Amino acid sequence: MSTPHTIFLQDSTPPTGRFRPYASTKHRVTRGRYITSNDPRGYIPVYEYPLNGQYIMMDIDDGYILWTGIWKALGNAKADIVKMLESQPDLAPQLRRVRGGYLKIQGTWMPYEVALRLARRVAWTIREDLIPLFG
Repeated sequence: MSTPHTIFLQDSTPPTGRFRPYASTKHRVTRGRYITSNDPRGYIPVYEYPLNGQYIMMDIDDGYILWTGIWKALGNAKADIVKMLESQPDLAPQLRRVRGGYLKIQGTWMPYEVALRLARRVAWTIREDLIPLFG
């Protein structure tokens, strides 16, 4: 459900960022744009697709990955992600946290390279489902 400050907009403009999803016969990746006051741009343009009741998202402009979507798609609890990230304090300055607003974009976002390294360590069971993000 949307709040007055956060709504979903269909985005039909061509991709402009350098980050693009890889082709996958198993997943239908769509583009979206979520207006939010949590981002200096005023919105987050994303590639997204559903997985295990969650949305896997990549910021089109800078490649940030919604790690919370991957974490929950693995069947992990929210508290587990906090513990994992707190155990790696060097990650803290690289993370973006989106709280409030549209539920699909809430959570912890991290740079592409960091998300790829973490996915290689903890997301083996859904590796084929992450092909659109990481190839």
